[in-house]
Amino acid sequence: MPLTLALRQVLSRGRALGQGSRPPSVCLFCSFTKRPSPSSSFLRSRQKQTSLNTNSQRHESTDATDPPSPPSNPRVDLETALADLQAHAPNYVNLARVQLARRNLTQPPGHESIRIALLGLKDAASSQPRDSGATAKKLLRLALVDPLRPAEEWEARLEGHDLSHPLIVRVGAAEGQEETLAMERGHVIPEIKVSSPVLDGGNLEILVMGADSLAGPMMQESEPQIVEDAILAPTVEIATPGTGRSTSIAAPVHMALVVGDGVLGAASIIGLPILEGSETIAAAVNFKHLSPEDAANCPFTGVSVEAGGEGLELFRASVGNSKKYEALWTKSNVGHISEWLRANVLANDEARTKAPVRNLIASLLRDTSAAVQAEEARDMSLSLTGGVAPPAIARLNQGLSEWAQNAHEELQQRLEIAFTGRSWRKLGWWKLFWRADDVGMLSSEMLAQRFLPKAERDIIYLSGRVQEAGVAERHTDQQPLYSGPASPPPNKSKAMVLHSEVRWPTHITFTRTYLQEKTVPALQALAQKLVLQSSSGVALTTALGGLTYLSAFGAYESGAVAALGLVWSLGRLQRKWEVARDFWESEVREEGRKAIRATEASVAEVLDRATKSQDSRIEQLDELRRARAIIQRGEEALARLK
Repeated sequence: MPLTLALRQVLSRGRALGQGSRPPSVCLFCSFTKRPSPSSSFLRSRQKQTSLNTNSQRHESTDATDPPSPPSNPRVDLETALADLQAHAPNYVNLARVQLARRNLTQPPGHESIRIALLGLKDAASSQPRDSGATAKKLLRLALVDPLRPAEEWEARLEGHDLSHPLIVRVGAAEGQEETLAMERGHVIPEIKVSSPVLDGGNLEILVMGADSLAGPMMQESEPQIVEDAILAPTVEIATPGTGRSTSIAAPVHMALVVGDGVLGAASIIGLPILEGSETIAAAVNFKHLSPEDAANCPFTGVSVEAGGEGLELFRASVGNSKKYEALWTKSNVGHISEWLRANVLANDEARTKAPVRNLIASLLRDTSAAVQAEEARDMSLSLTGGVAPPAIARLNQGLSEWAQNAHEELQQRLEIAFTGRSWRKLGWWKLFWRADDVGMLSSEMLAQRFLPKAERDIIYLSGRVQEAGVAERHTDQQPLYSGPASPPPNKSKAMVLHSEVRWPTHITFTRTYLQEKTVPALQALAQKLVLQSSSGVALTTALGGLTYLSAFGAYESGAVAALGLVWSLGRLQRKWEVARDFWESEVREEGRKAIRATEASVAEVLDRATKSQDSRIEQLDELRRARAIIQRGEEALARLK
């Protein structure tokens, strides 16, 4: 049978079986092997095929129909970013204002509480001693008062409060009830609750206080950021109950209104460097006789609290004075301040964040970014002028190690040559009788020539390499200082000299000078003393021998006495001089080792300070990078904030 016919028969049988019970299909070559049970193989293949189909359908369904992850809540992201700034960049952000912003982000959108500072400047033109901010109190009363109602209790309380102490005015609560607002650590600030027909739903808190410090020339010459922080986070002096003391705390606000009086007040306000284009700081100046030209082209609002107060009293006295009230109210321009409050306190949309909260967060991110950039620029300047690369420090440490090794070898070899050389042999004990006066000269010459001369030159060269590498002390002309001894001033003791600082290590020079000025004279004095004692002993014993000879003793006895004195004197000279020489040799060696160790420690201290400075600079750069990333996250979340 041909092969094609056989294949057709096999395939036809397979199709015939598939039309009936559909047994599992079997490969042609596997058909000659032992077939498994049809039922079990069918079930296994069916389960495998079903599993593959299910998995493929699941993957296709996931790829095609999986919805994208929902966007995160921008308020939560902003609150997290501000918390990270507070934790990781506290030196570059105003912590008090961050706390206020985080508090707002936890409140429902459109219902955030708004804090406004009303800062009153003292009336410098008045000859009467008035409390700071009297005009500010009158302006606030006119901005909050309801002309359709009679005079309320809170108006009198506000007028009678001395703004040398801060006052909080809550708008939208119970009428005219004065309480005390508990602050942290048991401090309290007087509080007045006011009901205003227009501002009652805005959760408004007004901090009223004097701000005479803003009118000083120091504040007007300060940086804009410093002035802005002083206005938007004013320092409040509050009393601690039961102690009679006051404590300073920062009271952050969203916005501020600086109120001045007269021409001098206008001059003080104009001198502030932050009014032009500011969205958070406004100013108002009171003029008794206000005209439109008084505040033209000025960065403040001109008002007349006298005209506004007169119109209010006329309207409350009689409704028939409404035209006069309207004219005086328009002349006072207080309505502009009321409109400024309404526009910033009342939300246009309940689901939208209030503008002062958004401005506060934007200002925080902007100021923090500026502070980070300024710190990066300062660090870059320092790295260009005094930065040291880690490889350079490693090379300097290696050079210091090699110097110490060579210095110890030089000390051992040169002193060994010096103490076995011809000059030192000239000071043998038997030569002291004619060399005693040369001890100082020969010893000083040996110290000058053999006591670490090469090590001293090399350490000066190494100090130059350290300075060339950029290791700098910020407080001393950008030159590294080494702690150690220096040449003592004539009126200072050695103990004070040990704490001095020099341009390069001078321990070797100091030690050589110490040996030459302190030990060499003592050695020469000892040599002269021993020569004198030996000569005296020999002379005395010789005289005693002569007396013995004259006293009927024989020549042998007299010679024995003289010889005994000579031997004893010379032996004593030899013992003491050899001990003194050995002690001086060991002292020179030990002082040399001390000088080498002290020099090495002094240079190592400078290099360690440079290493720590480099490590701290790297940590600071990492901190700045983290702060930049947090600021970027905050800006992205702020852009998504509604």
